[in-house]
This record gives sequence, C-alpha cells and structure tokens, in this order.
Amino acid sequence: MSQPEQRQQPVPVADNYVLVVDDNPVIRQIYRRALAQQQLTVVEAESGTRAMTLMERTRPGYVVLDLMMLDMDGFEFLKRIRRRPEWEQVPVAVLSAKPLTDQERAFLTANAQHYQRKSEVACAEVAALVGKAMKP
Repeated sequence: MSQPEQRQQPVPVADNYVLVVDDNPVIRQIYRRALAQQQLTVVEAESGTRAMTLMERTRPGYVVLDLMMLDMDGFEFLKRIRRRPEWEQVPVAVLSAKPLTDQERAFLTANAQHYQRKSEVACAEVAALVGKAMKP
C-alpha cells in the first residue's frame, strides 16, 4: 500500500505587504517607516537567501531590492524569482548605489518595474511609488 501523494499547498499571496531586501539594517528601517506611512505592511530580509525563504511562505505584493549583498546579490535574486511561475509577476523596485553596466541596465529593464540609484531617491518617493502601484 503506497502513501497518498501529498500535494504542495499554494503559497499564500499577501498583496498588502512589501518585502524589503537590503543588507543594511538602517536602510531597511528607513524604508519600513516610509512604507508604513503608505499603510503597507513591511517584511524585511537582510539577504537574497532570506528573501527567498520568506517568499516561500508568503508571496509579497511588491519587492524593494538592493543589488549589492554578500550571499546572493540582487541580480541573482531577480533571476531566481523570474524563473518561478508563481513569482514571475511580482513587481520589483531596485534601489542601489551600484553603478550599472549597459548589460546590467538591460537586465533590470526586463526584470524590474523600477530602478533608481539610492543617492538619487528619497525614501518617501519610493514609498509613494510602491503605495501607488499596490492600491487598486
């Protein structure tokens, strides 16, 4: 007698929460405060690996992503989520101080909804952008 096949439960979707992925705790806190003013729930991840684990539990409505992280950079994170059908449509705003090559810029154009250099953007602007995108 064989065991009944266990079906994997679908990952719950939480369109009201934003996943902030940045290895700098100060930056994560700044984004948390700004996004909270948009009445959004924020979940923080200090690395791409941690963000993947969190996305396995609940799919966020939006991701705010840094590019330069040690264990898994933002490019690898984006590659991985875009390969998964259940995550391929999750909108991503990339905010990073990293100067981009033409190839990197093309990759972000194809895989993210928004890119700005951290030095060029205020957290309130990012929060307004994400909040506007998430409200019907």
